[in-house]
Amino acid sequence: MDSPTSAAVHLILTAELVPALRAVVTELGGDDPGSLVHARPTAVGGAYPTNSAAAIVHHLCGVLTSWGASCLGGEQVSRQRESEFEYDGPVLPELDRLSALADRVPDWTTDALTRGGLAHPTGTAFPVERARAAGTLTVEWVLAHILHDVATHLGHLEVTRDVLMSARPR
Repeated sequence: MDSPTSAAVHLILTAELVPALRAVVTELGGDDPGSLVHARPTAVGGAYPTNSAAAIVHHLCGVLTSWGASCLGGEQVSRQRESEFEYDGPVLPELDRLSALADRVPDWTTDALTRGGLAHPTGTAFPVERARAAGTLTVEWVLAHILHDVATHLGHLEVTRDVLMSARPR
């Protein structure tokens, strides 16, 4: 089963959003010494805490794992959403992981359409049962949600970059 929506989401993820995320991470220094990928624009315990670039990318891997692999693909996955924002490991492998996850979107969609239903996404803060009861939790909605989350967090990452880079001496 092929889904035009899935093909479009896959193309936007792989041709636009993931490369844009990779470009921002590169501007911040990637995994090089002195990189800003683990810096946060505001303090962790502050009134307005923010996330590091590495944490944002790691969180997006969690988003695709939860909504793609688990909800669409029906795979058993383990996700600790809150710990994603504490991530302090290398960011480039996470970008590669995100790319690989984005490439699986069409297959996960086919799995959901073949099964005729969606599994429960793992570790999400979204009120899934309320959406299910309202009839709004559909394959198309999940694909749109994935796209929305990745695009939104790309914006967060760009603002993070802008704030961090503006604080650096020229």
